[in-house]
Amino acid sequence: MVSNLIWTLVAKIIKVFYVKAHIEGVQKVLKSSNAVVVANHLGSFGPLALMSSLTHKLYPWVVQEVTNLKDCAAYIRQDFVEKELKLRSFVGRELSRIIGRICVQLMAYLKAIPVYRKSREIFRTFEISLNYLKSKRALLVFPENDESKKRDDLCMLNTGFIRMAQWLYETTHKVLTFYPVAVNKNVRAIRVGEPIRFNPAAPFGEERMRIKEYLEQSISGMYQDLEQEKTRSRSANHPHKAQKLREQAA
Repeated sequence: MVSNLIWTLVAKIIKVFYVKAHIEGVQKVLKSSNAVVVANHLGSFGPLALMSSLTHKLYPWVVQEVTNLKDCAAYIRQDFVEKELKLRSFVGRELSRIIGRICVQLMAYLKAIPVYRKSREIFRTFEISLNYLKSKRALLVFPENDESKKRDDLCMLNTGFIRMAQWLYETTHKVLTFYPVAVNKNVRAIRVGEPIRFNPAAPFGEERMRIKEYLEQSISGMYQDLEQEKTRSRSANHPHKAQKLREQAA
């Protein structure tokens, strides 16, 4: 089993060599209970950046394959080793097995919540999640739909995770808060936005759409803001180069 020392070392390696990123506004989340952090995905970058920076402060939803030794290597090979590392054949297969063994242990150490997609077992996901929320643990979800994952600058969310707010209120009368988080790989930055609270008095269908639209707009807006701020910063640091680019554009 992975120890705290080993995970600390792995997290530092991830942050230094793979997903080094600046996180803004994280104190908003750390001071909150009964919270769900909602972030865009960006392949492996978003989950690794947030999980390596906020160990045991946010409890992530992850696809069940990475929590299961039987399925993990095949999933890692298809979704990460071949897709992102571009490694195939024998090298890719063996690397997938090594990463798979480590990944399953890390997910157990992080107390990650398995998400059983397109299965009746999805209720296990919600059961574990509600128990975490009742014990004042904040969750981390990446609910982008398949179309959104094809475009880094577009955020469109599946809404199943919002159902937790209704069930939490029905069982505890506690109101869930959702925090939008924009992850921008291009500028190596992550920003936490202003939260939105579930309104238990509103019809759930309308409330689900209100929360969904707010989170999508907030994440997309922060993503674009991070890029624009980086561009302005570069222009300020290199005024002559920026002027030359403006002249060329004209």
